[in-house]
Amino acid sequence: METHVVELNLSNPGEVDKSIIRARRAAFVARFIVLREGKRTRAHRVIETMEWEDLTTVEELAHRFRQAFLDNGDNMVPVDRDLRRSLAHSYRSLKFFVSEYSHRATVDFIGALEDYGRSNELLFGADEQPRSGGWRLPHELRKLKERAAAESVAPPRRVPKKSSRGHGNAPVSAV
Repeated sequence: METHVVELNLSNPGEVDKSIIRARRAAFVARFIVLREGKRTRAHRVIETMEWEDLTTVEELAHRFRQAFLDNGDNMVPVDRDLRRSLAHSYRSLKFFVSEYSHRATVDFIGALEDYGRSNELLFGADEQPRSGGWRLPHELRKLKERAAAESVAPPRRVPKKSSRGHGNAPVSAV
């Protein structure tokens, strides 16, 4: 594997800087998935549906993740610890894996979970992967997303009018 030593130069985001932004974000999300795997919280459900721009920075994403836990009322001590560790990983790993992580960068959490699954398959084999605990499976999330998208574009269902024959719901007319 090729290794790269790079210096961050975010004042002029050229192609190298864009790769660095993507690589740091991918490293952060990958580490965050691992650290939060065994924990269950409604904030995970919010994060699972998140999408972001291609050049969203790791700091911006960490802030969004943290806000999901705050909104949920979670104990922030373990959350802040996991965010801090994930951010540190994104800095440490960058020196050695910028090209690898920049190619693995995603623009949504579902894609990051799929990447995590591919990594586990490489590490443990198809039959020996760790069980998922804190995150839902990517294919389940895709189905939910597709269903939600279909419902948002489907025309509203018409409710049939009630018949006024023989039912007590008919308006009374004065004669």
